[in-house]
Amino acid sequence: MSQTLPAAYRARVRNDNWHNYSVLRHGAFDGMLVTSKNSGTHWLKYMLAIAIADTHGIERPKYFSENAVRPYIGWPKDKPVFPQIPRLAFSHTIPHRLADWGWARRLASLPPYVLAVRHPMAILASHHAKWEYDIQVDWMTYLEGDPAGKQYRCDIYWLARFWNRWGDVRHDAPGLILNVHYEDTQKDARAVLEAVADHWSLELAPDAIDAALAAGTKSEMAKHTDPEAEPNVLQNRKTSLEELFTGPAMDLYRKQVRALFRHDLGYDLFTPPA
Repeated sequence: MSQTLPAAYRARVRNDNWHNYSVLRHGAFDGMLVTSKNSGTHWLKYMLAIAIADTHGIERPKYFSENAVRPYIGWPKDKPVFPQIPRLAFSHTIPHRLADWGWARRLASLPPYVLAVRHPMAILASHHAKWEYDIQVDWMTYLEGDPAGKQYRCDIYWLARFWNRWGDVRHDAPGLILNVHYEDTQKDARAVLEAVADHWSLELAPDAIDAALAAGTKSEMAKHTDPEAEPNVLQNRKTSLEELFTGPAMDLYRKQVRALFRHDLGYDLFTPPA
């Protein structure tokens, strides 16, 4: 870690790398979905939950919210609800350094991972639009980020920590991780669902995938909004990435990415996604 980076950021990286043992719970699962924030997590989980439910002849989730989908793809601490389906979980976790070493991965029996990510520019824009009512800072202030990782649920520093750690694990164990881009899911959701099913050995029925795709449109999901869930999940951001990342904002973003990111996870980090 470069000594030119903020001390608060270096301290947070050390804490994430050596004190977050949540990855050790993953060995209990048939598959783990790890996603960066604001990367279509609700959408992907909801489609998978519909496909799993229809394949196994069990009830579908009533809503697309996190709690409604938890019986199908839950938190690592959750107990199984439907014992007849594969045991799957999701997390936004940043893995312990143990995940870098083959002997530790084998000892922990780490499952196959689906790493679902989105272009960092889109994540930052989406997160600010979604949580602006709560964080109450302007775009440039938010883009500067918090090196200590205390002020925001997600910012450029959180993304760098997530990108770098999972990029390290993916480099060391490429067969363990299926890297899924949100933008590819937008282009061909069927291909992504089939790839995830193959990676996790889910054996989803073709008609169940058809049903999941039909249920996963924004208009259909809007009919299944959980009144008790967090707001603004199905957001329609008003300002384009080209408008947000211009002039000083783009200069700041470029500077941050060059200093912080070691992996690109398959993206051109300096060009807004189509």
